[in-house]
Amino acid sequence: MAGFDSNQVASLLRQIGAYNDLLANAYVYGSIASDDQDANTLSLLHKSGLIRPDDSPGEYRVTTDLKRMLNRLMRKQSSYRQLTDMGKVIDAIDEVVIDYQLAITSKEQEDAEYYLDQLDDLLYETKDSLNNNLDTMHFAIVSQFGFVSSLSNKIRQNERYLSHAQKLLNELQQIDPHDCYEWLDWLACPNEFARKITSFVYWYNQILPKLRLIIDNMRISLFRLRRDEKQASQLRNMARFLRKHPEFTLDDNLYELPNLPETLKYAPPMPLKSYVDTKQTGIEQPLLELVQSLRKQSIVTPIKARETSEVSVKPIEKIVAEEDFFEQQTELLFERVIINNTAISALSYYQELQNTWLEQSQTIAPKAWIELVFSCYCKLTSAQQNALNIKMKGVAVKGTTDNYGYSDVVIELRAELKAELRDELKASA
Repeated sequence: MAGFDSNQVASLLRQIGAYNDLLANAYVYGSIASDDQDANTLSLLHKSGLIRPDDSPGEYRVTTDLKRMLNRLMRKQSSYRQLTDMGKVIDAIDEVVIDYQLAITSKEQEDAEYYLDQLDDLLYETKDSLNNNLDTMHFAIVSQFGFVSSLSNKIRQNERYLSHAQKLLNELQQIDPHDCYEWLDWLACPNEFARKITSFVYWYNQILPKLRLIIDNMRISLFRLRRDEKQASQLRNMARFLRKHPEFTLDDNLYELPNLPETLKYAPPMPLKSYVDTKQTGIEQPLLELVQSLRKQSIVTPIKARETSEVSVKPIEKIVAEEDFFEQQTELLFERVIINNTAISALSYYQELQNTWLEQSQTIAPKAWIELVFSCYCKLTSAQQNALNIKMKGVAVKGTTDNYGYSDVVIELRAELKAELRDELKASA
């Protein structure tokens, strides 16, 4: 294969054969631990791309490429998924997380370890694939797309890479990595599983600024390449013009021509520059005249008169919050239940205070009052609802099973609170 030496391939195969026990243990048992004796060997295998570090310090796993090859050779089901976009990756991780959670809750340890290995491979492959993608783009920018020769191809490659990077950034920004913490929101979540998810979220937050920096560098590189292409086009046009007009071509034996003035034969070479040397005082005056003449030729844009308008500020009105009269009455109803330690019917409370409400010009229908008491009870806090019981009085609606028509509600203290109040009264007596 082009680009590889047979000795390099033979050296890699010799490493696989020499350390077959370590690689077999890492493949079968999921990971291997490092000790003082195997430290150098594991470091060598890591540099060769055969193993990779695990989340736990001192442990190593088989790389995804080697594991995929072994899975195919051993006819084992592979956990490899095509990483087409990050949305599909998140869906794939979610499926593995659900399978792992069900295995843990069912106490199926072997299945849980299998799904955890699948999750580890999927997360590592996702990070490795995206990191390699970004490294490739970064290398292309730094090397000014050195794998192609012409400027037009360099610009086309830069535009293609820039479009891909912008689409990738838009896709990654549509995913909130903090939503991944929902995978940890279940009882008895193992620490090893939580560590893998938090590590993935941390990596995801780090990759977005790196991608934005690459996009900015791509834009700068594209600007420079287009500028270089423009300059190269100007030079080509100038060379084409000189080829068509041989009168501008300088003779190599110009100094030997008899009609050349004697002063030019011994004169020093004229320094040619593509810019004006402002430090030379001899050209200061003509340079100023040239700049002033260019300024006079420029068209002055007339300044438009700004439109003015008045802004009127009105004083801030203070609005006094008014509490609803009948909501206050429901609070008084709940308060009477607690103070008197007796059950009170909403309808009887309504009949008792109806005349008093009429004297204050406050009216409400009985049905609306019962519904208001029920809704106010539903708006109580959990602690308040735990202290009070509500009982509905009504009959079932004909032709239905669970629908009732209510004619009254009764509010009372819970039995536990009644017992506590009874004990307190006995103690005080």
